[in-house]
Amino acid sequence: MYAINALSGSQCDNASVMSKFMKKHLSIIDRYIAQEIIFSWLSVLFVLIMVVISADAVHLLAWLVDGRIPIDMFLSLLLSNFYEFTVMLVPLSLLLGILLAFGRLYKDSEMTAVMSAGLGPIQWYRPLLLVALPITLLMFYLTLFAIPSVVGHRDGLMADIKSRTELSALFAGRFNQSREGNAIFFLESQSEDKKVMDHVFYQQMRDDVAHVDIAKRAQNHHDKNGRNYMVMESGTHYEGEAGSSQYKITEYQQYGIYIPGTKEVAATLSVKASPSEQLWQSGLPRHQAELQWRLTVPIATLIIAMLALPLSQTTPRSGRYANMAWAILLYLVYSNLLSMSYNWIIKERVPVWVGTWWVHFIALVLLFVLLKLSGHVFRSSKPKNKLHDGVMSQ
Repeated sequence: MYAINALSGSQCDNASVMSKFMKKHLSIIDRYIAQEIIFSWLSVLFVLIMVVISADAVHLLAWLVDGRIPIDMFLSLLLSNFYEFTVMLVPLSLLLGILLAFGRLYKDSEMTAVMSAGLGPIQWYRPLLLVALPITLLMFYLTLFAIPSVVGHRDGLMADIKSRTELSALFAGRFNQSREGNAIFFLESQSEDKKVMDHVFYQQMRDDVAHVDIAKRAQNHHDKNGRNYMVMESGTHYEGEAGSSQYKITEYQQYGIYIPGTKEVAATLSVKASPSEQLWQSGLPRHQAELQWRLTVPIATLIIAMLALPLSQTTPRSGRYANMAWAILLYLVYSNLLSMSYNWIIKERVPVWVGTWWVHFIALVLLFVLLKLSGHVFRSSKPKNKLHDGVMSQ
């Protein structure tokens, strides 16, 4: 209501038409259950995303501290991982959200009141699909078009990181270890473009001999061949082990130290970053497996949502979390079978036309069995007694 009041003009008219349509074709119970599912799903999705992104942020921070990625790439990598993780967490969050929503309705005996009004599980699929179908369509768009572009952008970032020198990932005021682990940098401060460094300490092992340089200033320099050097100015070079006869001390005005890693690395797109149109036209098993996976995730999302309804049936005494463990176990088995069939396509153990579809078929058979065992769906039409028979004949 508040959202509609905030709109104006044609947007307000469209919102009013949509509101009238929903009120005409959906009952109060449908809208109430749909709102419960949406709220529970978004809550679970938010929690799962926070957990996964926090773990990924810690992982990227470890890379940042080790100098494997520059600080200006941290946020871009985190956002690209955020988009991909969000899509992969939608099926699980939708399953848990539906279980929590219907579990609360069962626990508070609201489902008993709904069933007494003549509405059974088949009718409950209407508000469930009202939520699940738009999510499934959105998943099709994300997996087929959005996520490949995100992965391609991340591949470009990783290629850019590999092309950068180690000097671009240095932190001022702390010791920085090289990627190979055989050198240590320390700089007191540096310019914004990271080309000029003040009060630099550099230690490197060459043929098991320690080389230490201490300079007041250092600059990042490229020669005509594209090689990168750290030019130390007004410094002292120490070579060998202190106290030995081979220990050397050399003072200099300028001293260049070669820094490897300036070779440009071309961004090579992985199969996950390939456009869906290209995968459709390709006959390679790896490409066909990736295309089927992009179709599998949205389809699995819809099937999981439908499986959640019979799994959510509980009693007020058992609580809203009674079937949560079984549902999570079922999800793990389902997802592992899909991953296994995905690898089978790549290894050509199953034909492409079989692909991952056999897993969905098993899930649909299981859905039929669960609805049959629920006691409310696919009941036998045979009358149980004469009174019931008489009522039916009338």
